Order: sequence, then C-alpha cells, then structure tokens
Amino acid sequence: MAASIFGERFFGRRQPAWHRIGTVMDADMTVSQAMQQVDVGFEIYTTPTYVYIDGEYVSTESLGADHNAIVREPTSDDPQHRVLSVVGGQWTPIQTRDLAGYLDPISEKFPVETMGALGHGEKIFITLDAGESAIAGEHHKLYYLVTDHRDGTGALTIAFTPVRVVCQNTLTTGLNSAKVSVALKHNKMIQADTEWYTRLFSRMLTSQDQVIAQMDRLSHYTLEPEDITVVMNTAYPQPSRPRRLNLAKDISQDDVGKETWLTIINDTKHLQDEYEKRVEAKNRIRNAALERFHVFNDEFPDNANTPWALWQAVVETEDYRKGWQNTASALFGERANIKARAFKSALALCK
Repeated sequence: MAASIFGERFFGRRQPAWHRIGTVMDADMTVSQAMQQVDVGFEIYTTPTYVYIDGEYVSTESLGADHNAIVREPTSDDPQHRVLSVVGGQWTPIQTRDLAGYLDPISEKFPVETMGALGHGEKIFITLDAGESAIAGEHHKLYYLVTDHRDGTGALTIAFTPVRVVCQNTLTTGLNSAKVSVALKHNKMIQADTEWYTRLFSRMLTSQDQVIAQMDRLSHYTLEPEDITVVMNTAYPQPSRPRRLNLAKDISQDDVGKETWLTIINDTKHLQDEYEKRVEAKNRIRNAALERFHVFNDEFPDNANTPWALWQAVVETEDYRKGWQNTASALFGERANIKARAFKSALALCK
C-alpha cells in the first residue's frame, strides 16, 4: 500500500499540483522557506544493528553482516526514534537542510509549488514551478520534481514533469523516460554529488524545450489498432504466474499417480485463485483505461486516436482510480511506473 502524507506535512502554493488537500499559501518561497512551513527538516542517520543471542545483544557487523538501520529523529507528532529501514553499510543519508541549501538558489527563480513527506518520513518530495507551455494544443504548467527515498528503496532524483491545466492531472512520465533527470545513489558521495548536480540544474533546464517537443510529437501520429494493443500491453502486462503453478501446469494424474496429483491440485488451488484475481484486476484497470481513451477521443477530437490521447487515458486512469487521493500514488510506486511504460511505448510509435 502506498504511503500517505506524514502528519500534516504538505505545502501547496495556490492550488496543490498533486491533490486537493494540504496547507495552501499564495506565496513564492524558496525550498528553505517552504521547509519551515511544512516541517520536513527532521534528520535521519544510520546506526549499527544488533541481534539478541544467548541473552546478550551482538552487533551484526561482528557476525560479518554489512548493514545499518536508518533512524529518523523524534518529531513533535511522532516523539520517538523511528527505524525507517535496514540498508547496506555504504548507504549514506543527505539531510533535508543540506538539500534545501543546494536548491535555494534555483528556487529563487523557480519557487516551490508543493512539498511534503510520506509515511514516517521515509520519502520527501518537492516540486518547483518552471513556468508554462503548450503541448498538443493544450495549456500546461511545468514543474521540476525532486524526490528523495530515505529508506534504501531508491535514489535522490530530479525530473521534469508537466501538468495538464484542463484537468489538473499528474503527467509524471517516470524517471526512466524523463529526459531532464538525474538519479543520485545514497553512497559516500551523495553530498558532493548533490551539490555538483544542483549547480548544473540550469543546464538541465535548457533541455525543457526538447522534452516539450517530444511530448508534442505524440499528438502528430495516428494510431493503428495494433498500436493501441502494444501500448496497453506494455503499460499493463499480465501478472506473472506463481512458480508452483508453472511447475504443476503440465503434470497429469498419469505422470504422478492419483494421490500425488490430488495433493498438487489442492496445494496450488489458492495460488490459482489469487493469480486469477490479479489477472481480473489488471484487465479491469486496462479496460477502464481503454474506456477513458474513447472518452478522451470524443472530448478532444483534434487529438483523437493519437499516442497522446492514449497516454492521457492511462495517466488519468492511474491518477483518478481508487486511491487517487494519496499523493504517493502519483509520485512513487507502480502507478508512476505504469505511466512511464505507457509514455515510452507511445513515444516509440512516433518514428
């Protein structure tokens, strides 16, 4: 399940870009200024881990294990040290105050649009207002998204993200398809790397026009029926069958005898039921996206039956189906991956 906003830690400038909840202040703020409003300046640190053996605690390092715990300091609404995750021994945090210091010069030009923390503080996100542009004949707000996974599940990232003004949906292309992006691993160089890359942020911004042109190209290609199938199957691949089902599918009673065969059937029935439920759920979402595609075609005939229309259908399906109110569902996890796969597949058609 996707993480939710940590307490009340969400800041929005005017209308929040990702959802319609949170503290809204009509003011241009730097990252440090917004951070004071949203209270995401809490620190995290790594500490050795221990196991309890024969009545005493023994460090895992002494047992040959190379990992540490990531611990968040107490906060006013969660007044205890909170273990966020266990990671390899080389994992190194970057504090939000340091990140703010690197981003402040940039946010003087591109003010903070949104900021927040998720879960117990294991993820933070910042969006900077990068102006406006027209894509596929529609007005868009442009943002730069800064995210930091502070639990070992990802990197510190910066990526370009446009938002359709007509419906305020979240067109997160995903970090693997964004042309203006960096992903910095949490190793011993995280501090120096972050400082170096943020200094080059202005160079990254010059790529903005290229990204917009690339997205606009999606509206200049007419889809064939097989194209729609390719994009939808890429965005929503069928769930993989459990290994036990794959091993059992070709076994018959004649191969192993009645008793063993019945045992296999009984032991795998629950796996088959769960697999069929996952397939049904995936097909239901895929069909909803196809339905949204046809609705989009009716609502926007100038862009009907284009890769742009199909991508919009996938994006709006993922942003507004059950659970859409959760900020994390738009920024992290499988929903963002689905949108990224759809974008990459749709763009590949525009040759």
